[in-house]
Amino acid sequence: MAAKTDRRAANGEGSVRHNAERGRYEGRVTVAVDAAGRPVRRMVTGKTEREVRKRMRDMLVATDQGLAPAGRSLTVARFLDQWLTDVLPGTVALPTQAQYEGIVKRYLKPHLGRHALTSLTARHVTMMLRDLAAKGYSTTTQRLCRAVLRRALRYAEQEGQVVRNVAAIANAPKAEHTEGRTLTVDQARTLLAAVRGHRHEAAFVVALTCGLRISELLGLTWECVDLDGAPQRITVRRGLKYVPNVGLILSDVKTARSRRSVHLPLVAAAALTALRRAQRAERLAAGPTWPAMPQGADLVFRATNGEALDPSNFRKELSKVTTAAGLGHWSPHAMRHSAASIMFAQGLPLKTISDTLGHSSIAITADIYAHLMDESRAEAASAMDRAVGGA
Repeated sequence: MAAKTDRRAANGEGSVRHNAERGRYEGRVTVAVDAAGRPVRRMVTGKTEREVRKRMRDMLVATDQGLAPAGRSLTVARFLDQWLTDVLPGTVALPTQAQYEGIVKRYLKPHLGRHALTSLTARHVTMMLRDLAAKGYSTTTQRLCRAVLRRALRYAEQEGQVVRNVAAIANAPKAEHTEGRTLTVDQARTLLAAVRGHRHEAAFVVALTCGLRISELLGLTWECVDLDGAPQRITVRRGLKYVPNVGLILSDVKTARSRRSVHLPLVAAAALTALRRAQRAERLAAGPTWPAMPQGADLVFRATNGEALDPSNFRKELSKVTTAAGLGHWSPHAMRHSAASIMFAQGLPLKTISDTLGHSSIAITADIYAHLMDESRAEAASAMDRAVGGA
């Protein structure tokens, strides 16, 4: 085994050794004294002696502030379980919490759980992301894994359990936006004709013409529908999602930009007006068995028994309708994407499209629909040629 050199730090700051075999420096520092009077020591490692000494000083400062560095027996798996149970609840919406729990169970614990929390490195995180990519997982999944781990380790860093947040240091996977399928204007007209008379006609029409997310669509309430004003509009405030082991949950949308007012095209306003009449008749026919407030709200789109529409069932029903119309399989997300495509084709300003879709920034809209913007730029160049090309 290669020899180790040992250099003691001054003023009781611990000792630093160079491990020639590993090519790294290792530092040990006393952070406390146990009940028997024995020193409790922690080890940190780094590429340089300077880096190790800084981590040792940071650990001592954290100890002086009442923070508790994690012991080497605390694995990443145990820490994540504790974080999910004791820290995360109440800080995010239930659907988000369920998503984080799934990320931890399916990806983080299998890849990183065996490591000691204090030994986790940015390289471990990077290797996990590379492995996920090699197995064909999308960049969205990879970025979610890094984001959830970064959030958990931020808490560990605040508590002094780790010296730094290695997930924040690891390189994020590059986002890749694929050009999703979109209905053409003719296909959109075919779909609108095919859904006439369908129980969920209004839901399909609003999805296609307003570009709502499926959760926003199914979470729409009648108090947020204004069919008597000028212009007619809907207000997006809440979303309906299915949470594993919990069921359907109606909650506020996440961001201020998601809370928005969307003006209704005439075809959507007409479909909602017809639905309101039909739903009143259903309510009278059902009598007391009709639920007045499923999920605590007067939902617009409902199942035959008046309860909230399950997102999975709605996806299946939409696919049946589009397939029967000769258009093939289409999803609610594709309807949202199609709405954006049609708005771009009609020459609407980028900000208007971004506001309608509820994106957190115009930059996100521009990034996702860059291929559509290229077509608009080409049209702009042609228009300029027509205007001044002969000068």
